[in-house]
Amino acid sequence: MTSSPPRVSIIIPAYYSDATLEDCLRSLRAQTYRDFEIILINSSPEERTRHIVTSAFPEVRFQQSLTRLYPHAARNHGVSLARGQLLVFTDPDCRARSDWLARLVGACQAGHRVVGGGMELASERWFERGVHLCKFSWALSGLDAAPHWIVPSANVCFERGVWDAVGPLAGDLFCGDALLSWRAAERGYSPWFEPRAVVEHRHQGTLASFWRERLTRGREFGRVRAAFFQWSRARAALHAFLAPWLLLLVLARAGRDAWRGKWGWSYLSTLPVQFIGQLGWCLGEASAEGKAAFAGVRATPDRRGPS
Repeated sequence: MTSSPPRVSIIIPAYYSDATLEDCLRSLRAQTYRDFEIILINSSPEERTRHIVTSAFPEVRFQQSLTRLYPHAARNHGVSLARGQLLVFTDPDCRARSDWLARLVGACQAGHRVVGGGMELASERWFERGVHLCKFSWALSGLDAAPHWIVPSANVCFERGVWDAVGPLAGDLFCGDALLSWRAAERGYSPWFEPRAVVEHRHQGTLASFWRERLTRGREFGRVRAAFFQWSRARAALHAFLAPWLLLLVLARAGRDAWRGKWGWSYLSTLPVQFIGQLGWCLGEASAEGKAAFAGVRATPDRRGPS
């Protein structure tokens, strides 16, 4: 590491991530763009993660949290330690392609100040392909570069100035990346999707755990979206009422993106997994929006970020 600050800081949150971490860090070591540092924030109370980093990846700046941190809280802590002017986030269960960082930096040099990359899959398992399409059909690498409503925290780059204007992430939310994307767009920093900046993701769990996750996170997303955009009671009630039709719309959009992104046959073969996942999400959203319609929507305290 040189004495001058690196251009890029890559920040990784970890929690019992030792099974996939080595693959992630090896892929970062193989990047064609070299002016970067890696900061890993681990909040699991075990020594395996520390051992992996200190024994095989001494270039990584390892920080052990004494308390459990949600992923976005860990990312915020990583930013406080970062020296780079470009803040890049990925996850320990992601494997970056060798030109990943070069593509993100190139998009920033082209004038985009918030850049999300393409999400592909590091597995051929049928179940994981269905989960991946539920979560990332809109971010497949075969799609076109374009402005995006949301960019995923598993593959995103923020210029430091933008982060200072709209950050930090909401550390207690799983949909904090969506909230930060909306804040950035509101301030004039429309997130840009660069599909060629690819990380390959892994998805853990079972169908039952996937259902619970989608239901819970759909509920959180529905609550946060209604508050951020200050939906009226009537709009929240209408959206909740239309949940069955929205499920069909979401599946149709996923199919469109899958065929454009060269995932068409995977889309057809994994429809049962996608149906369950999207049903859970839509029901979660509907329950949050129904509550908002009944109780009234209040803006979240961090709606516009720091002033």
